[in-house]
Amino acid sequence: MGRSRILGLSLVLTTLLLGCQRTAGPLAPVSGRVAYKGLTLQGGTVVFTPDMSRGATGPIAFGKISSDGTYQLYTSDNPGAPAGWYRVTVTSMATPVMAGPGQPFHPPQSLLPEKYRDPELSALACEVKANRANAIDFNLD
Repeated sequence: MGRSRILGLSLVLTTLLLGCQRTAGPLAPVSGRVAYKGLTLQGGTVVFTPDMSRGATGPIAFGKISSDGTYQLYTSDNPGAPAGWYRVTVTSMATPVMAGPGQPFHPPQSLLPEKYRDPELSALACEVKANRANAIDFNLD
């Protein structure tokens, strides 16, 4: 199984497990905008994973990227994220082309480099601060 498939399966499993996690303390609102090479992303997912190297623990927070490039984080079903440091991953897939009868199915292609799907490689990190609204934008290159 290729590395990109393993990462994709990991993201799916992480998303499924989000409903089983309890929140760790009060949640701070987090929202922002995501762009790649200066162009606003029109869909995808942002995932904030607690950065254990900076002492952060707790649940993962995630947000769906809207057609205008904005996102709002949720922890389980609750808006916001616990305060602390996070490593961030971003995924965005091209709209799949529908295969006709008898034609092979082609899975959708990523619109972003593979590194943005891995919290160890993305180089994206941020701090969510308690008791305030956090506006965190990502301009990917």
